[in-house]
Amino acid sequence: MKTVKLKVNEYKSEEIERISTRFNLSKTSSIILLNRNIKTFDDIEQFLDPDFKYFESTENYKDLHKGCLRVLEAINAKDRILIYGDYDVDGITSISQFVVFLRKAGADADYYIPERESEGYGISTDFVNSVIRGDINFDLLITVDCGISEAEKIAQITKLNKDVIIVDHHECREELPKAYAIINPKQKDCPSENKHLCAAGLSFKFLLHLNKFLKIEDIEDVLLEYACLGTIADIVDLIKDNRIIAYQGLKRINNTRVLGIKKLIQVSGIKDLTIKSYHVGYILAPRINASGRMDTARKAIELMLTRDEKEAEELAWELERLNNARKDAENKIFKEAVEKIESNFLYKNNVMVVCGDNWHEGVIGIVASRLTEKYYKPCVVISVKDGIGKGSARSVENVDIFESFKAADTYLEKYGGHKLAAGLTILEKNINSFANELNNYVGSIAGEEYNQIRADAILDIHDIDLKLYDEINRFEPFGSGNQKPLLALQNIALKNIRVVGLEGKHISFILSKGGQNIPVIGFNKIGMLEKVLSIPKTYIVSLSENVYNGLRSIQLILHDVEEREEFDYKIDAEKLKLLEFQINKAKSKTIKTDIFILVEKLNKLYNTKITAEEIICMLKKAEGIKYALKNNILYIKK
Repeated sequence: MKTVKLKVNEYKSEEIERISTRFNLSKTSSIILLNRNIKTFDDIEQFLDPDFKYFESTENYKDLHKGCLRVLEAINAKDRILIYGDYDVDGITSISQFVVFLRKAGADADYYIPERESEGYGISTDFVNSVIRGDINFDLLITVDCGISEAEKIAQITKLNKDVIIVDHHECREELPKAYAIINPKQKDCPSENKHLCAAGLSFKFLLHLNKFLKIEDIEDVLLEYACLGTIADIVDLIKDNRIIAYQGLKRINNTRVLGIKKLIQVSGIKDLTIKSYHVGYILAPRINASGRMDTARKAIELMLTRDEKEAEELAWELERLNNARKDAENKIFKEAVEKIESNFLYKNNVMVVCGDNWHEGVIGIVASRLTEKYYKPCVVISVKDGIGKGSARSVENVDIFESFKAADTYLEKYGGHKLAAGLTILEKNINSFANELNNYVGSIAGEEYNQIRADAILDIHDIDLKLYDEINRFEPFGSGNQKPLLALQNIALKNIRVVGLEGKHISFILSKGGQNIPVIGFNKIGMLEKVLSIPKTYIVSLSENVYNGLRSIQLILHDVEEREEFDYKIDAEKLKLLEFQINKAKSKTIKTDIFILVEKLNKLYNTKITAEEIICMLKKAEGIKYALKNNILYIKK
């Protein structure tokens, strides 16, 4: 489990002051910028003003111009162009960009998207065989969000005198495919500084350059909306050009010209006045993804492409239905995976590798994400069917899961991905050996930082106000590489803790110091209740706001706590006697009770003011008594 030890970067006061003065920012905001390695005035100006004037020139991308010229040649020759892409949001929005643009240009363009379960990720064998047989015809193939690891299959296609252009962002192998053009900034000889672009971002760059020749009007803003969805959904670092795409794209999505996106927003129930990265990542993207996870991704693409209002509404509701089915499947597998992890103590490993028979392949990636979040460990979730395992991995910031796979690839049939996410195919008989090799490698590279929690800055409660909240909000959109800033509050009083929410999954309390009280909500943090009741040294929070009757106020969102290394809580002797008396008078050797009901009972019986945190602190020090707190249920064994 995660060792809760706080890590906060320190900077010279002159460096902080220099940024604060130049850009009229608080010291806290200046530190946040430094933590994101945004240090020069030019970089800060671009970050605070993510405008297209800072967009990297397409000339810096190897083969991009060459690829565009080939597409122009195909358009002029009336050649058939086929777009082949992945079934996730990045692939779907990349395909949508190309199809919308090429059809607007008068090209003979269509798309192919594989079925997740029958064909899997990448260029499928079924597809290649269909091309060889002549069942699928095209003159030019453009692969988006895949292709960079498909040297053999690309070779089979090019042997048929068909050109292939690859637009991909995944890590490159030593052997690159022999394609007509490869647009991937991760190529060793690509001069681009934007190594973190996803396929949707690269597709946007490609088509912007192509439009210099074709000069199609009123198309670039539409392409930007698709690129924004793909960029945020693919969890790439929201820095440099990615930040520009996300920032400017969100502005367009808030006044969307894409009928499918408009209907999806309506169906998903988004009521906020302004759509932010959160809404894309956690509301819109899962619905688009659900199409490829639970059925066919073609439904999501058709939603993106349709101009018919009735069809758009029907498809949006279909994605809503598929997303609900996805949730059910995901929750079932997540529960089973947690049971396997807990019963086999897999959470003690450097990497958790968990597998199950016939787990739905469409949701194992989400399950891996949830498990990584729960245990703060890299996680590989594998679905086994007929002796073949297909897996999805998610990682934490300081463990490159793709590089880790390389160290254990002897046991893999196929794999691909990037730093924080990867996929694999493996024979069932090799899973244990793979897990051991993977764990050994990660154990050898993971340093002290692997077990640290981080905050951008340590604050006094009096530093927190709406001015700071509004200032930090200028750093939107938040996401990978530009996470919502986390702030640390230390040695501060806790009061009025309670469990909230219909299912009792959230905790709420107040942090208080020097007469200032700020409410805190911990969404889905019921499992952290004992840590909070143990009088933490530090609370790790982010800023949010409450708006009630038009009045704004600050609310804190709980992310984590740093526990005290030495427990030195001073116990009230009289209160301890009351608790011990209540325990001893119980006939059963094991007492089971809601801790907050116990608090109410004790205070009513003895007219005292005992708190839940006092009870936990007393039980920690009590001799001859064992206890456990599972969510809000307290077990005491005499």
